[in-house]
Amino acid sequence: MLAFLENRLGLFSWLRELGGTARPPREASFLQGLGFATLCVLALVIVTGIGISFHYVPSADHAYDSIRVLERDVTGGALMRALHYQGTSVLVVLAFLDLCVWFFLGLYKRPREFAWIFGIVLFALIVGGAFTGYLLPWDQNAWFATKVRLGILASAPELGPRIRDILQGGSELGSMSLGRFFTLHTMVVPLLIGLVVVIRGRVMRRHGMSPVGLRVDESPTLQGPFPSRTTWSKAFLGILAVAACFVIADRWPAELEAIADPADSNYQPRPEWYFFGPFELLKFFKGGTEAIGAFWLPNALLVVLVLLPFFDRNPERRLRKRPICLIAGALFLVTIGTLTWRGSQDKPTHYKTPAHPLHATAEMRLGYDLTRKEGCFSCHAWNAPDGIAYGQEDKDAPPMEDIEYDPEDLSELLLEPPEEMPAYPHLSEAQRVAVGKYVESLRSKD
Repeated sequence: MLAFLENRLGLFSWLRELGGTARPPREASFLQGLGFATLCVLALVIVTGIGISFHYVPSADHAYDSIRVLERDVTGGALMRALHYQGTSVLVVLAFLDLCVWFFLGLYKRPREFAWIFGIVLFALIVGGAFTGYLLPWDQNAWFATKVRLGILASAPELGPRIRDILQGGSELGSMSLGRFFTLHTMVVPLLIGLVVVIRGRVMRRHGMSPVGLRVDESPTLQGPFPSRTTWSKAFLGILAVAACFVIADRWPAELEAIADPADSNYQPRPEWYFFGPFELLKFFKGGTEAIGAFWLPNALLVVLVLLPFFDRNPERRLRKRPICLIAGALFLVTIGTLTWRGSQDKPTHYKTPAHPLHATAEMRLGYDLTRKEGCFSCHAWNAPDGIAYGQEDKDAPPMEDIEYDPEDLSELLLEPPEEMPAYPHLSEAQRVAVGKYVESLRSKD
């Protein structure tokens, strides 16, 4: 049977070629294993993404609740989503660090120019995957942050507004937008990432790993046969990266705010931490100059990086003999680090709104929607049983859990409230009772 498989498929020859003939140089760096660690985390993100997609419903009416059901009712669902959510952050970091290693160690020099270029494309696709997946939970931050990003995208000349309209599928974010982002996130971007990984792997197989510290015209000394020292270092970094994803996911679960409410004009969206720098950069460009920070500067940097191997003809890989690259790289890291830190200090001031009761009756859901629409949480706080504080506390407004009125009595109070409280005559009796039912459900239980 083994001979048959080898004859028909060449399976074992391919495995031997994959693992045994590409002998890395002795001058290889431990940090060159970051590329393999990136692939390991990428595999983890894809596997968890597939698991989430089994339960996710890409519809504005059901997307949010499908995520909540996944986290609450599916065994391991909360961990699976946390691994996907936090694994994306780890993936962005690893892909960025891998590019930094290639830059500072001079690994992009001939004949590995295209391996460097495909590495940049891979990083861009990973960021694109994070961008397209951000809308899918359909909570407050997902909706408003995606709206802001699409607005930034629309600032690009000519094609920007058209691309935004294609992604939105209409004048506003809705079910059509959600379906398109889901398709991009689960089909288009993974397919492109897989294609780039295969092509880059083929280029690396053709030229092998770059020797660290040698000139481009110096021949490296090869390590022993598979498994080599570099093989073990790659395996160690891959295991360490995946283990880090599990630790981070256990320590910081994936966030999920209240369901998206486009009418909430007070909400201040917050980007993921790895977008702090680019968003902070936009603050330096106001009015008609926004396109400079949103489009021209990032794309100019991208062009410079892509063309770097072709105009950097210095045969040296040693960093001390490449002072221009050292200074430019250090300035870039300091700049992006400073912008990221400044962005992290910009805290939103809006209050936190609780999620609606899962599987709530129509009346309970109506009461929740009216409570949010009328801004009840802007005065009344609610201290949830899990210790999370929602709403905004006003000294003249009791917390939600301390309101002892029955739904019918609260309905009358909303019609004729005390002087310090606004009246709600525009709500029907059924609507006021629904608000009372929802407030009653928030009452703390002894």
